Amino acid sequence: MATYEQALPALTTSWFRPKWASGASNAVAFSAASYALKPVFPAWLQPTIQSFRDLLQMPPNWDGYAASQMDEQIVRQALLLLAEVMENDAPPPSVVPLSDGGVQVEWHRHGRNLEIEFPADEPPAFCYYEDNSEIECEGQVSRGYDQLRGYIASLK
Repeated sequence: MATYEQALPALTTSWFRPKWASGASNAVAFSAASYALKPVFPAWLQPTIQSFRDLLQMPPNWDGYAASQMDEQIVRQALLLLAEVMENDAPPPSVVPLSDGGVQVEWHRHGRNLEIEFPADEPPAFCYYEDNSEIECEGQVSRGYDQLRGYIASLK
C-alpha cells in the first residue's frame, strides 16, 4: 500500500479553496480594505479527512469476510463531493467502509438521516429519511447538488 503522502494528495487542505472570513456570504469576498482576509477551512474538514485516513489504513479482509481494501479514488470522489455540497458550519459526517472498497458518509441528527454511498462499481447514491415520519427520498447523486445541500443544511 502506498503511503498517505504518495497516494492521497486529495486529503490535504491545500486541495480546497477556503471560504474567506468575511461574515457576508459563503463566496469569496473582495474588499478594498487594507487588512488581509484570513482563510477559514470548514469545521467538518479535518475530522472527515482523519476518518478517511483511518479507513485507508485498513487491510484487505478487514471484516473477516473478504472485504476489499478502501479504494483511494473513491475516497477522493467522496471528499470532492463533500467539498461541493457542504457549508463551513455543516456537521461532519460519519465515514463508514463498504465491503467492496467503497465508502459511505452519513449523518443521523435531530431525527433526520442522510446517507451517501460511493460503491466501487456503481454511481454514488443517497438516501434521506426522517424518523417518525414518512418522509423519504433516495436516488443517484447527480450534478446540481441542490437537493443534497438542502438535506445537509437541515442537519445543522
